[in-house]
Amino acid sequence: MSQQSLRTRADASFTQWGHWVFGHPWLVIISVLTFSVHFISQVRHLEIDTSIEGFLLEDDPILIVYNDFRDRFERDDLVTVTIRPPEIFDFKFLEKLRKLHQELEDDLKYLDEVTSLINARSTRGVEGELIVEDLFEDWPENEAELAVIRDRARENPIYENLLLSQNGELTTLAIRFSTYSESSDEIDLSGFDDEAVPLTGEPSARPFLTGAETLEAVAGLYAILERYDADDFELEIAGAPILTSRLTNEMTADMGTFLVVSILATAVFLYLLFRRISATLIPVGIVLLSLLTTVGFMPLLDIPMQLPTQILPAFLLAVGIGDSVHILAIFYQYRGRGESKQDSIAHALGHSGFPVLMTSLTTAGALLSFTSASLAPIHNLGIIAPIGVFFAFIYTITLVPALLAVVPIGEAPRHGARLGVVDRMLEQCAVLSTTRPWSVVAVSCAILLIGIAGATQLRFSHNPVAWFPEGDPLRVSMDVMNDELKGIMSIEVLFETDKENGLQDPELLSTMKALQVANDDLRFGEIYIGKSLSLVDILEEIHQALNGGQAEFHVIPEDRQLIAQELLLFETSGSDDLEDVTDSLFMTGRMTLRAPWVDAYLYAPVMREIESIYQEAVGSMAKVTVTGLMPLLSRTFEAVIHSMARSYVIALVVITPLMMLLLSSVRLGLLSMIPNLLPIVLILGVMGYFEFPLDGFTLLIGSIALGLAVDDTIHFMNSFRRYYEETGDATQAVHLTLRTAGQAMLVTTLVLCAGFFVFTLGYLTSTFNFGFLTGLALAMAFIGDVTLAPALMVIVIRRREARAAAS
Repeated sequence: MSQQSLRTRADASFTQWGHWVFGHPWLVIISVLTFSVHFISQVRHLEIDTSIEGFLLEDDPILIVYNDFRDRFERDDLVTVTIRPPEIFDFKFLEKLRKLHQELEDDLKYLDEVTSLINARSTRGVEGELIVEDLFEDWPENEAELAVIRDRARENPIYENLLLSQNGELTTLAIRFSTYSESSDEIDLSGFDDEAVPLTGEPSARPFLTGAETLEAVAGLYAILERYDADDFELEIAGAPILTSRLTNEMTADMGTFLVVSILATAVFLYLLFRRISATLIPVGIVLLSLLTTVGFMPLLDIPMQLPTQILPAFLLAVGIGDSVHILAIFYQYRGRGESKQDSIAHALGHSGFPVLMTSLTTAGALLSFTSASLAPIHNLGIIAPIGVFFAFIYTITLVPALLAVVPIGEAPRHGARLGVVDRMLEQCAVLSTTRPWSVVAVSCAILLIGIAGATQLRFSHNPVAWFPEGDPLRVSMDVMNDELKGIMSIEVLFETDKENGLQDPELLSTMKALQVANDDLRFGEIYIGKSLSLVDILEEIHQALNGGQAEFHVIPEDRQLIAQELLLFETSGSDDLEDVTDSLFMTGRMTLRAPWVDAYLYAPVMREIESIYQEAVGSMAKVTVTGLMPLLSRTFEAVIHSMARSYVIALVVITPLMMLLLSSVRLGLLSMIPNLLPIVLILGVMGYFEFPLDGFTLLIGSIALGLAVDDTIHFMNSFRRYYEETGDATQAVHLTLRTAGQAMLVTTLVLCAGFFVFTLGYLTSTFNFGFLTGLALAMAFIGDVTLAPALMVIVIRRREARAAAS
């Protein structure tokens, strides 16, 4: 069967479908609504996940190692609260700090541990006995006793940039939430199990603290801290759980705004085009039904709402409205000619059904390319968005004709809006593209070269903190902690030996100590190591305490047996702090590096360099693995780049053959892609010239814009083909196409642009950038479809006619 025959048969099938639906409208409506109810009822089970680890797929090796690390050493994403009092070692301040510390321990839900000066570890030796106790184990009764504690704190190197800032103006509380969800009824024996498990095993079988539980914990923390914040007790709060909580709250608030504004803008455009309440409410109702069905489908597939997937509501709204507009436009044209409602419905489906199907396939094809992503939210978007496009198509070809059949519509309806300026603009585009097609192509090529030049200036970025506007409390807090505590982000380095007590080797410990000393001079541009902690620090602390507290004994013992004895003394002292730095069999050691929070793009090569330096230093004594939140962030960014590169190629491979099928020509199909690729290059140029970063959001623009921009191209090409077959004249076909399909293309473009420009109302700069640039790309694509696309068709057809005449 030829491609021409395929289109003809498809048009005939859609026409027959229109007649059938007109005869059975209530059967169609009831069937569709019954089908939808089950999925819509699942919306209440939708979860929101904005965690850093949630960006990676469950089987990602980096995430598996990180989850194994958390199983062994518990979570590393602490919440840090800094307090700036007039004087830290002041009775009034310390009493308030103790009260806050106690309230957090008593009332904060999902709390695992709070660490502050109040319970900071203080190790000392008394007559050969090792005493490990809290810094404020005995509350001071006078200034002299307080001075002793103050001196002990200031002399302890572990406290610096951890509990006390280097300048002595800040002190901190480190809050660690529970590692595991309360839904887990297993007893937590991680850290000091009977056997040491390699850190490259299977994904954790125990559920970690959920997003909802983290949000509840952070909300409880804020509620407590608000009661203490004052001029003489100035608080700053930061950390990954705080970032996750803020992103979730902003996303939730923005989604509601986006949806309401998108619906209002869509309703205005529809009314301006059709001047009918029914033509406004029917598409909006159908799209909302599609959206609710799609969102209800997400829990069934275990897909949470994540940052990139928050574009789904506005996206589906725009796509679904576009489907409806093209059918309604033809329906009202036929009704305006006096045809019956049944024939108008059948003709509308016969005319626009096949192109709507093709636009749905190309849009879904572009989105399916996201399933190749190794980034979980983008991968999930590649699954759920095509499902949403499918629902929008099904509801459009079923409910639109069914509702038109039952809604009262007069025999001689008013025509759509007389948009005189728009008609004249489209007519001028037709004149320009048919009389000076080569000029249009030349200008397009010049613009393309300008875009390519700008694209060479693009910069990559992945920094969720920078998504918040300048002056946001989270950004301010992060800056304070970067500056005064020498960093807040943790990099975890694991030293895995292959034997029990392997970590008690003096040579290995000395090497680890040398690496910690070298960390002070380790710098990679903006990245430096502000603090490092490991078993070495505890061992030096023990050895010094057992030798009268003399500074020269703040070293690692050279005798292996002495190391084992001192560690045993520490264990039997009642402290469980060894759990934070080693496993129970002393096979694996943990070194925590504190570094500033900067763009994760900068961290990607640093992680590899640190792992290489450390592995070379320890040699065969241990295997070095770098993990933690920052490696997760850097891995996330690398996954974004690779995923988007693959998705662009896949989108082109899927869409281009569909265009060839629609136009029944390989050559015309390839040419039709040019107006769709041009706006993507231009947007990359705009991003380069105006310093928009390529991040996890803006990298989505290419595939999404390509999938949507090609929709107008399909409708233009479909109408152009019809009119060219009727008239045999390319110029007249262009004029007729822009005069009829052009208005619908304009309205769908306005709806699409509004659907994405609404993201500029979002609080996060990442959503602003995404919405603005995607909307701009779609506007450019429309301009290309009404100028460059007709010019290319005119050139090709005229050259073909010239060759035919010459032969």
